[in-house]
Amino acid sequence: DGWRVTADADGRLWNEDGKIYPYLFWEGRGTALYATPERGFVVAREQVSTFLDEKLTAYGLQGREIADFKEFWLPRMQEKPWYFVTFMGNTIMDTLAPLTVTPTPDTVIRVLMDFHALDAPVAAEGYAIHTPQRKGFTVVEWGGVLR
Repeated sequence: DGWRVTADADGRLWNEDGKIYPYLFWEGRGTALYATPERGFVVAREQVSTFLDEKLTAYGLQGREIADFKEFWLPRMQEKPWYFVTFMGNTIMDTLAPLTVTPTPDTVIRVLMDFHALDAPVAAEGYAIHTPQRKGFTVVEWGGVLR
């Protein structure tokens, strides 16, 4: 039924039962709900860490958010020599997993990564990323698709 927490200015989240969390976690099934974007980036395994730093920064994530993202996803991107990586932002996420936050945030950043491993590089058309301006009460949600 969702989370009901209170956020401190430093980002800590207080649950109704008094527990404190640095972030919230949820999982769901969604790959059948959207078509995997055809545009994306082909990245060599050795460059995945740097690539994630660059793209997540462009999506508006910062320090600890990027580190937490990479802690979870980087180990899952070491199996093959190449990866096709794409991201979906607020518009698609709002359709896949509606989010309600009270009071309404000044800034919402939602990033969902979809990727698949490759044995060899393939041609891919990248895209520009619009970096949101973080201001006021900001909610950040990041995730990815496990297959």
